[in-house]
Amino acid sequence: MPTNLPPEAHDAERRYKEANTPKEKITYLEEYISAIPKHKGTDRLRADLRKKLSRLKTAESQAKKKGSRQDSSFHISREGDGQVMVTGLTNVGKSSLVSQLTNANPKIFEASFTTWSPTPGMMEYENINIQLIDTPPLNKDYVNPELYEMIKKCDVILLMVSLKADPFRQLEVAVKLLEEHRIAPIRLKEKYKREDRMIFIPFLVLANKCDDQSMEEDFEIFGELLDDNWPSLPISASTGYNLEKLKQIVFKKLNVIRIYSKPHGKEPDLTAPFVLKAGGTVEDFAGKVHRDFLKTLKTAHIWGKDVFDGQLVAKDHVLNDGDIVELCV
Repeated sequence: MPTNLPPEAHDAERRYKEANTPKEKITYLEEYISAIPKHKGTDRLRADLRKKLSRLKTAESQAKKKGSRQDSSFHISREGDGQVMVTGLTNVGKSSLVSQLTNANPKIFEASFTTWSPTPGMMEYENINIQLIDTPPLNKDYVNPELYEMIKKCDVILLMVSLKADPFRQLEVAVKLLEEHRIAPIRLKEKYKREDRMIFIPFLVLANKCDDQSMEEDFEIFGELLDDNWPSLPISASTGYNLEKLKQIVFKKLNVIRIYSKPHGKEPDLTAPFVLKAGGTVEDFAGKVHRDFLKTLKTAHIWGKDVFDGQLVAKDHVLNDGDIVELCV
């Protein structure tokens, strides 16, 4: 490789070599090629790289023809009002937690590595449903790229450790594995600002197996060892300790609001909210109810926070959790 290439070309080459999936390799190889100056001294290098790119694209195309993503157990359709990944090293209690909180029935054994494919379940919180997914354990010796690609698409990561087996070390290893696959906590975004293509997701560390008062002391010690003020919660998947609090925290981390529709002249249905991202407007809500409303929406009447009952607002009015909306079309 010519030594006079610009720094961005060397960076792109490094990302290409570190890529784990065909899709990532194609992306970074394209970046690498585009970063190489066009002159006689680089003609051969560019030609060799274009051949590699062509082979990668051909292989990916053939793989797609052989089987769609639907054939993979790691392709799980999003359901409910948010998707949360329960992850961590082996034998930390992920399956037990998902079984406690949802209608799913993942296999639960004391032995390590009993979960080899993800298992989804639905967790109810007040009047919404949140999808929890029990994932195979993170492991440096067995890397399934599909696992990390699945995690990248979720809304919240619950990273579990066991208070009975060196939780600090477990957290350190798990975070490093996720980091190597470009997944990091959103609150540490500044720490990784020089990293390219990092995916930032809200994290919550769950210190499981806090089954009695003596384990609370272990959790306090664990908390004192943590750097960067990691958000953490002691729980017990076996006794149910703090699981209701866990639901509340997950809801907050999803950063969503619940909005109720009120048909003209009728009472609102307070059992089935529409779920929007925090900061959503009346116009966003109208699109959730029916996209045709977006063409005719003018104003709306609002009952809820920061307004008087039935207040008339414009379609760019920002909504709050629990607001009741009557659309005027």
